[in-house]
Amino acid sequence: MARPKNRLGIAGVALVALVTVACGGSKDGAKDAQSGKVERNPDVSETIAKFKTKDPTIEALFAKSAGYFIVPTVGEGAFILGGGHGSGEAFEGGAFIGQISVSEVSIGAQVGGQSYSELVFLEKEADVRKLKEGSFAFNAEVTAIAADKGAAQNGSFKDGTMAFILPKKGLMASAAIGGQKISFTAAK
Repeated sequence: MARPKNRLGIAGVALVALVTVACGGSKDGAKDAQSGKVERNPDVSETIAKFKTKDPTIEALFAKSAGYFIVPTVGEGAFILGGGHGSGEAFEGGAFIGQISVSEVSIGAQVGGQSYSELVFLEKEADVRKLKEGSFAFNAEVTAIAADKGAAQNGSFKDGTMAFILPKKGLMASAAIGGQKISFTAAK
């Protein structure tokens, strides 16, 4: 009877290691100790350029939307229980307004690890306000569109958002029920 417990223990350790590697920590969004200012994420501009290269029609959404946020890398890992995390920046009317953190936990038939970039457009001022107030959350599995030529042109806002992803690396088979929680920290 000790063997099944041991297998569960090994599976638990493997899950923790997988999620830790996939969600790894970063100093993105850290505050400068001397000035108290929030450090900007140097990967944001490059990631925006990658989205625009992949789908030139996405350019119109930057002008048309009330705001947007971008996460250069969201890392996910799962073995039945999964998790993911990433840090990025939020913009309103094209101006930097603060940093965001994306976190998710899911449970279901899933295994593997992956990383991707995420870009979410906010349709109206009310949607930007929700982000600033900390009441913004959505299920990315339902709303995210793989960025590709013409995808933005053919996409539409749903519940005030239009989300795009660019796969980076990894493979994850998932039929999980999970959502993302977005945390916002205003720029000073």
